[in-house]
Amino acid sequence: MMPAADSWRQPDRRFVVTGSARPRDIRDLMGRPFFALGKTPRLTPIDYQARHIAVMVRAENAGGMATVWDVDVLIWLTGQIVDALNHGLWVSRHVRFTPWRLFQDLGWATGAHEYDRLHGALARLSATTVITNIRQGTDWRERPFPWISDVRISREDGVALTLPEWLMEAACDRSRVLSVDPAYFCLRGGLERWLYRLTRRHAGRQKEGWRFDLAELHARSGSLTRRRDFIAKIRAIVVSQIIPGYAFRVISGGKQGVLCAVPTSQSTEGVDNDVKHVVGSTAHYIVGATADLSWDHWRKSAQRVVFKRGISPVTYITNIITYYVGNFGLSVPLPAARSGRAEKAREAVADRLVGVP
Repeated sequence: MMPAADSWRQPDRRFVVTGSARPRDIRDLMGRPFFALGKTPRLTPIDYQARHIAVMVRAENAGGMATVWDVDVLIWLTGQIVDALNHGLWVSRHVRFTPWRLFQDLGWATGAHEYDRLHGALARLSATTVITNIRQGTDWRERPFPWISDVRISREDGVALTLPEWLMEAACDRSRVLSVDPAYFCLRGGLERWLYRLTRRHAGRQKEGWRFDLAELHARSGSLTRRRDFIAKIRAIVVSQIIPGYAFRVISGGKQGVLCAVPTSQSTEGVDNDVKHVVGSTAHYIVGATADLSWDHWRKSAQRVVFKRGISPVTYITNIITYYVGNFGLSVPLPAARSGRAEKAREAVADRLVGVP
């Protein structure tokens, strides 16, 4: 029997999300510029290369590339996958979920604005194409991928989508995943969100914290802001001390100073997976530089998102279940609970199906 961590490689399975789980982020995404930091549609490509790491991101339509707010969807889905694996359940990169479940876990409201926000996030994630040599082998230039594909939204099925293999492999590897402080989702600024994720990735809960050269942070962020303005915003964040779980200060050193980040006990909730054994404590400075890399040879259009009107909250059974899809594809509906008796009946059936391949 195939272990749960490799179960997602079976193409005829679908992972149905129906319970809450702690959000988790992927380390590879936390340390490199994969997302736009502003809400204005970004059409300017990201071309980043440093320390033998290359990241190229493109927006495939006028809606712009995925933003650091849109990544909340990927963080939530990663948490669901990790939680299922922790319980010995089978997972799949073909996912179905109700928007209401995501809203509850991330602390969103449940009004029309949130549904519009989710629509926009899914559209940008599906219209963003990524090429990177991180975990991609020597033929990485020939392996572009969108953040999500095959997206469908309907009243009957909720949201159905497919995650890329690149992201799924990382989500199923415990050493590549870190939990996220719930207070992170309350951060309003894109730069603040980016700085938390970078600091969480490198400083973790190490008592000595981590140091970042301010001049190099600009390249690492992929920001379109001028370097001096970017550094001024970083200094403003240091003054405000609004990043959950970490205290910041700027000391002399480097070209523009050095940002020091030290974990505190003021975090709203503890985070796991100390990165001390992953990132060497002697490597105190991040080195990054941008480079113009050709894209046209590797360009690949992302699939369009098919949206159906009339989305409404759907109540599912409260267990994580993996179903065989077979020839039914994405069209297999999960009925919404319309009465207490019907809901209890479905929960009883779900209890017997949990963990069954």
